[in-house]
Amino acid sequence: MSRLNDFFKYGGRLVTVVSLLVITYCFAMFQGGFVSWYLFFTLLPFVIYSILLAFMPIKITEISRTLSKERVERGDNVIVTVKFRNASWFPLIFLTVVELPMDTRYYEAANGDASKLFLVGWKREFEWSYELKQLKRGEHHFQGMAFTCTDFFGWTIRKVKVEQPQMFFVYPKVYRVKTVLLKMQYDQGTAASLYSLVKDTTMVTGVREYAPGDRFSWIHWKSFAKNGELRTKEFEDKQSQNIFFLIDRSVQRNFEQVVDFTASYISMIVKERGDTSLLSVGMDRYFAPVIKTESQFERVMQHLVTIQADAQFGVDKLLLEDQKLMMRSVVVIVTGELTPKLKELLSSSSSYAKKIICFVFGNEVDSTLYHHNNQVIFMKPVSENQAVAEVNVS
Repeated sequence: MSRLNDFFKYGGRLVTVVSLLVITYCFAMFQGGFVSWYLFFTLLPFVIYSILLAFMPIKITEISRTLSKERVERGDNVIVTVKFRNASWFPLIFLTVVELPMDTRYYEAANGDASKLFLVGWKREFEWSYELKQLKRGEHHFQGMAFTCTDFFGWTIRKVKVEQPQMFFVYPKVYRVKTVLLKMQYDQGTAASLYSLVKDTTMVTGVREYAPGDRFSWIHWKSFAKNGELRTKEFEDKQSQNIFFLIDRSVQRNFEQVVDFTASYISMIVKERGDTSLLSVGMDRYFAPVIKTESQFERVMQHLVTIQADAQFGVDKLLLEDQKLMMRSVVVIVTGELTPKLKELLSSSSSYAKKIICFVFGNEVDSTLYHHNNQVIFMKPVSENQAVAEVNVS
């Protein structure tokens, strides 16, 4: 039905143009005189161009888009630069280019420049830019472009859609989390230290592949002399706990702040050469047993790009069902709401893990007394690129 409507719409325009030429010719033939023939020959080139435009092929090639930022995070503004080539041999007059709409759930409306009008002539290469504002976390998909060609007076309109799919990721906002003061339980006793893991360089437990940033003194020279590959010594950590992150995907409230904080905290631990784990359960299940290198952290970020608050149960159930994974760890729960079930679990015991720390994003303050080995920290939704958390892990 739509094709039939398009036929009558554009076919009607063509009939109108041809009728205009016939009418002016008949008027000149019967009326005669300079004015009538002047009117006919004045309209003739415009009418001929309109008729040719209706039938000539329009070919647009080499469409490309580039973003102003290589890595885009939630809340960023991005300038999209579009380039394309007009490969049509027929000269065009006016060309309007429109970026086909994307999913508006992930970004605010473009800054009025997602379309552009060009005066073409014989020009081949074209370029223009527009801005996408306040991008939201997720996978963003460009669909393609719509090209509209018209003649001098808009008598003939040609529309061509070119599919040019392209995808880019918008990652969680990673901001600076100030170094947290942790009171860690060592095998020899209790001591307070900065979170950055302190390596005991007198106790070598193994070797691993060299990573940029490793100290020169940590290189295992014997293995280098043997096979010519740089490897780094692994030392025993004075810290006996592993940090185990749980994201509460059952709460929609402040979920973006929850994801941002989780990504920022894990990023800080990885930069400090620490070890951590992550469990994320919703419609899908994702478990990262070890997050220590940049490549492992990048895989976590790929997961955090797409997760949604789609879990059918809370983190309290995860603590019960997956306690074998976290019994020897300090469990860090990040949630947008302190639910009654989670509050009851934190108040009862800490048999599920060595310690449970719950970060709650919200403005409320709770005075409930929790088990002495558990702690709840209320965080205000982050509006600046910085968050401070003081955590005492005993």
